[in-house]
Amino acid sequence: MRRGAVLLLGAAALAGVGCREPARARSSSRVLPKGDAIWLTDPRAASEPDLESKLRRLSAGALFLPAGQVALEDGRRVYRPDPAPPARFERVPVVLVIRIAGGDPGAGDSAGIAREIASAVGRAAAAGGPYGRVAGVLIDAPATPSTALRLAPLATAVRAALPQEVFLALPLREAPSSEPERKAIQRLLPACDALVAPVFGLEARTDPVATDALGIPWWPAYRATARGIVRGADGTIRGEAAEKHLDPLSGDPRADFVNDLSSADQSFSAFHLTARAPIREDGLTLNAGDRVDFAVPALPEMLFQLGAALAGKRRALGRVLVFDGSSDAERLFQIAAFEDVLLGRSLLPVLEPQIAPSGRTAIWVDAANRTPHASVVSRTANWVEIDLAPAHPADVAPGGFDRYEVYDSGGSAVTPGRATRVRLFETLVAPGERILPARITARGALPRDCCRYRTHTIAAAGPESATDWAAPPAPAPPRPSRLRKK
Repeated sequence: MRRGAVLLLGAAALAGVGCREPARARSSSRVLPKGDAIWLTDPRAASEPDLESKLRRLSAGALFLPAGQVALEDGRRVYRPDPAPPARFERVPVVLVIRIAGGDPGAGDSAGIAREIASAVGRAAAAGGPYGRVAGVLIDAPATPSTALRLAPLATAVRAALPQEVFLALPLREAPSSEPERKAIQRLLPACDALVAPVFGLEARTDPVATDALGIPWWPAYRATARGIVRGADGTIRGEAAEKHLDPLSGDPRADFVNDLSSADQSFSAFHLTARAPIREDGLTLNAGDRVDFAVPALPEMLFQLGAALAGKRRALGRVLVFDGSSDAERLFQIAAFEDVLLGRSLLPVLEPQIAPSGRTAIWVDAANRTPHASVVSRTANWVEIDLAPAHPADVAPGGFDRYEVYDSGGSAVTPGRATRVRLFETLVAPGERILPARITARGALPRDCCRYRTHTIAAAGPESATDWAAPPAPAPPRPSRLRKK
């Protein structure tokens, strides 16, 4: 109850955070935007249609966008820009995220790095620039107590080279846990206007209390992206699998799904997907015996932390939600889902089945999730059940569903000859997913109004949904016989 109360209070406070007045940075000419912000890690994501409208509905204080990197080439520092967004952001201020590539960013030519960054920011922030109003720069060089002393000259040089009205932020990857560590981080702060500190996600997390005690404005960052590690049959790491691969792999009949219960950390769930045959899936190649180890952040924990991380933090400016992938279509937790969190809407995926005749003795069954919310990843939690009584299932082609089971009228698992119900399972109900149709062939006469159904899902956000038996929807046109999952 205590956690739920904190979450509700935090959600209420969140709506107000986006409406606060901007905070002044250390220079009177710089303004730090207060409120929730969005960080897109893929520059292609800025091309998604209606993005600025989504940000305005969120009352977003800022948009963090990758702008480029300063690379080391032939002994000198050179700025390489990322693709600019197709249209300027007219209402939401932009924070340019600039990476430092090639060696330790805190060692070497600080003046050269600062010069390249300042030149790039000057072009981006000029009137008519591709980003709109550039409010700040985030140097994506991880600040920790052990790297702070080396990063201080770089931060000082960048601050001196930037326009006075543009604020400078750094990502704090490790909060100080002792007085010597606090003093080390303090060396960075004179040149820095704000920090961004991860408090939720699969990467290292900082302590919000210790971060706030540094006395500098900061944003707690939340990252709900799943991560996949690809291992060969011998256990060696072969690469990574993006979050977008989780949905197709979880339903691929060539991959065996096993839960990983070895970790006691409640902030994420984990499982293994082992290829029994070669798999080629949107840039991912798996050979027979290869395994993908997926870790999925626990969304209920993140929702709790959205409120708890701000409670009592005087220096927190708002929150930064970090989104990977080139669009919402590649994410399990979408920008649209975050909007529903802020507005207190339902976070449940909604399976909407459609049932259509296929001749006199068979039916097609498909389902669609018309919400931006995902289910948990589970072999047993998400399903559509069809009642064929008085007929019995003779054959089931699961189509886009992952598997099926059959039951009698009392809900007991039985052989197909005694069954009257078919339960179609989906391991992961992805946001906006359309599950291609299963074909159920019956033995005996199907009911006149075939067929009543019920559904069950558990949302990634935690709530469970179980519907009562419902009359069949209006018949849809017969489905095509090509059975594959998009």
